[in-house]
Amino acid sequence: MNLKVAVARCSSYEKGAVEKAIKKVISLSDIKDLPERVLFKPNMLSARTPEEGVTTHPAVMETAITLCNSPQKVIGDSPANVEKPIDLYWEKCGYKDVSEKTGVPLVKFNSSFMLNLSIDGKQIEVPVTEYLNDFNVFNIAKLKTHGLTLITAALKNLYGLIPGFHKSVLHSRFISPFEFSQFLVSYYAAIKKYLFFNLIDAVISMEGGGPSAGKLKKTGYIIGGSDAVAVDMVCCYLLGIKPFDVPYLKIYDDLYGLPELDIIGDDLVPVKSFLVPGIQRSRLLSSSALKPFLKFLAKYFRAIPIIDPAICKKCYACEKVCPVKAISHDLKFNRKKCINCLCCFEVCPHKAIRVKKSFIARIFT
Repeated sequence: MNLKVAVARCSSYEKGAVEKAIKKVISLSDIKDLPERVLFKPNMLSARTPEEGVTTHPAVMETAITLCNSPQKVIGDSPANVEKPIDLYWEKCGYKDVSEKTGVPLVKFNSSFMLNLSIDGKQIEVPVTEYLNDFNVFNIAKLKTHGLTLITAALKNLYGLIPGFHKSVLHSRFISPFEFSQFLVSYYAAIKKYLFFNLIDAVISMEGGGPSAGKLKKTGYIIGGSDAVAVDMVCCYLLGIKPFDVPYLKIYDDLYGLPELDIIGDDLVPVKSFLVPGIQRSRLLSSSALKPFLKFLAKYFRAIPIIDPAICKKCYACEKVCPVKAISHDLKFNRKKCINCLCCFEVCPHKAIRVKKSFIARIFT
């Protein structure tokens, strides 16, 4: 049976345009039974304003919440920088205003339970918010590029159900793009039973140095469906790349097979010249014939974070989020400790961290 993914054109974040698009996506998705309790989960990566395009736009959040008639609703996410007050995130991202307009409370992921995952036959436990015990997730993601996973959309957004600093610790366990993508696939297999629906804010997306320091580009769609893998496949088509180019979708295909899709609604027109760094590397790494050569080249592949002191505001978000304590309080990197997970790059609210690439990295990304 083919999985449905609905797409609707949306030219701006003007209320009428967003409402029309989301209504169309929900109607086409043929949702029959709404859960009694729904957790609306945005992408709240950093305390950034809606205009910066780093987080799910509040107009998309407000409309989805308003159109969902479930009797009990909450809004929640858990950014990696747990030292910064979450109230600041809510205010800067526009979700405090959404909460006040809709009457839906904002919640903190203070407590968790352990979720069992299987990765290559090994069992691991991962903490997830206890709200999953009572609420179904309405996953509202932002379409962006990502240094480790190539793109971040529906599936990657579910990573935010892991409370606070635990996300950074997991980066230290699953260092390479392949290892982290393996983790994401196993994580999704375990968590998808808690998932109700996925909605993608692809009105304005981020290309280049995503997920927090790239350039904004108009992509003009709202995309939705019940299956995160299917939705992410359609996001790939929109960006003009193949699902197999994305490491976690390639791994998912190897394990389970990618689903056949029915893409319904408006015609999906791929965006022209959307910049997705790392795509050549991803394609090469998926080639079994080149694996011995690529293994040799791997030691010369470097993408390291660099702090620009002229831009840095000394907010210390990078120091606090580093899972291996590779950044000192005077904001110097210990390169022997640094695992190049780029968590610091993701959370910097001032775009003061850039990624310096080796010659080999520049060729393949």
